[in-house]
Amino acid sequence: MTDAGRADAARTDRGTTDAAITARVQLARDRADEATRTARTARIAAAPALRERAVRRTRVVRTVLLATAVAVAILAIVGAVLGWQIRGQRAEIDRQAEVLESARAAVTAMLTADPADPAGFVDGVLAVSTGAQRDRIESARDALLAEVRTQAGRSVGQVVSAGLVTDPASDEVGTAVDVLVVADATNPLLLGSDGTDGQAAAVDTTAERITALITMERVGDGWKIAGASQS
Repeated sequence: MTDAGRADAARTDRGTTDAAITARVQLARDRADEATRTARTARIAAAPALRERAVRRTRVVRTVLLATAVAVAILAIVGAVLGWQIRGQRAEIDRQAEVLESARAAVTAMLTADPADPAGFVDGVLAVSTGAQRDRIESARDALLAEVRTQAGRSVGQVVSAGLVTDPASDEVGTAVDVLVVADATNPLLLGSDGTDGQAAAVDTTAERITALITMERVGDGWKIAGASQS
């Protein structure tokens, strides 16, 4: 083969090779384009489902957030209610303690009398009395003074226990509460006495245990005895 023939053959081979390469490149491009179209078609086809899933997720998130907000609100309300109840219970306990303390102090004052100071006894009883009880003490003042003066010795009283028969409904003026009191007294007749029986002078210093029903009433400066009777 001549040189010219060999050159033509070489050119022919190169042309064939270039054509083959071009064909392969085009085939690759076609496949890539097809894959791109397929992927795009798949995305388009999947778009409604994706949107629906996104909507569902959004709804779930909103539901969770709403439930969380409701739970927080409920907890806040429960906390406020519990706080109010606890404060109310504490206030009630404090009120009950105040009534019992006042009842103990008042009964002790009514059972403690010194013949050397009868006026001090009557004034002390008046200080812890209110309403009909105070009016009764005021009207029997002279008789009580005479009764205490004639005592053989100083009478004393000590509250052993006290308990509420009824609970105080509030701190409002006029609220009444019954208290049962157990006390040791050397002159138990002083509790509820109006000085008309003349028996107190005969009582000695031997303590006697008594039970009394005391009515405490709320006034402007605390709880005071509105009535007293021995059981």
